[in-house]
Amino acid sequence: MPKNLIVITKLFPYNFTEAFLESETPFLQEKFKNIIFMPLLKGSIRPNFSSLSVDDSYNILYAKKARMFIRTLLSFNLYKSLFFHRRTLFKKKMLIACIKQQIHVQIIKRIIKNNPSNFTEDTIVYSYWFNAPVYAFLKIRKKYRMKYRVVCRAHRWDVYDENGDMPYRRYCIEHIDKIFPISQDACDFLTKKYGYKDKYILSRLGVQKQNVTTKESPPFNFQVLTVSQLIQRKRVDLVLSALTEFASKNKDVNVRWTHFGTGDMEKDLKMKASSIDIPNMRTTFMGYVPNVEIMQFMEESKVDVFINLSTSEGVPVSIMEAQSYGIPVIATNVGGTGEIIDKDNGILLSPCPTLENVVSALEKVYKSDFNRDIIKNHWNKLSNAQINFKHFVDILSNIQ
Repeated sequence: MPKNLIVITKLFPYNFTEAFLESETPFLQEKFKNIIFMPLLKGSIRPNFSSLSVDDSYNILYAKKARMFIRTLLSFNLYKSLFFHRRTLFKKKMLIACIKQQIHVQIIKRIIKNNPSNFTEDTIVYSYWFNAPVYAFLKIRKKYRMKYRVVCRAHRWDVYDENGDMPYRRYCIEHIDKIFPISQDACDFLTKKYGYKDKYILSRLGVQKQNVTTKESPPFNFQVLTVSQLIQRKRVDLVLSALTEFASKNKDVNVRWTHFGTGDMEKDLKMKASSIDIPNMRTTFMGYVPNVEIMQFMEESKVDVFINLSTSEGVPVSIMEAQSYGIPVIATNVGGTGEIIDKDNGILLSPCPTLENVVSALEKVYKSDFNRDIIKNHWNKLSNAQINFKHFVDILSNIQ
């Protein structure tokens, strides 16, 4: 059983991204004697995680991109990569991706050279994302005949290749020890596109158990909650349009919409919302707040439905959190979202719903009486952090 774990992240334990790792880390600590976190970027250490062992060599070298770029230009592997991807080189961002990937190879080569004792046969390199560092660690392992293992999780953008900028994808899948997609949809997508079915192990993420069940509003009141970035992919503008239509049709219902999150569409959405003159509809944009405040809102407020109309998702943490409080959900069937929503806990829409589809779903939820205990039981089966992370770490610690 491997004793050492190197965890490659984007920022964790800095700042507040990769929130799932907060719940996963204690389970990792139970199974591995030595754990080193290597974030690609540097930030402020988040509360309660200052005792973790963090190696900043990756983000220090990554910050020196100009120097690493020069090293990469002198590398034969760069031109080999460009030739290999010549047919797609000028589509989307593939050219830049090839260069960045080879920069990561140069960085990891330096890291391993400076600390070879961290990368022995007793070590697992665990990348939280299926991204460029995965290829770099595999390439260096093969070139220098090293024996550390390499595994990764796979979420959304690092699965579906939406930007068309993932070089040497098949090489990575062929040589990696295991990939842990967070949804069955991701497993199926990778299997269909690349093969290597035995490489993938479904490993769902999860959120913590809540001892409170959110109450529903009294009659003739309808409280709607959304949590997301205000960007095009999230289709929050469609939420606004649908709620406007719903409120217009149901003038005896007091509609309250609360949104948490910011983004480049914030100004336009606020202007549009402020221009709506419907007496029974009120909209509140809360902006960015720490996640604990969103949880507090669900705990203390009455919420009738949570909505997510994204065009693309992995498995949304926001939906899992809402379900942990027993809140019904309306969501689009994209990524792994459909795996955690059924007729007993919400309404699943097509990936591209019309305004009428969303309004109809709102009508159904308003008139329905969802059993919130059943919603929480469904969450417990699929999205309980204690169960899911323990299962993942048990498998990870036994990789040979």
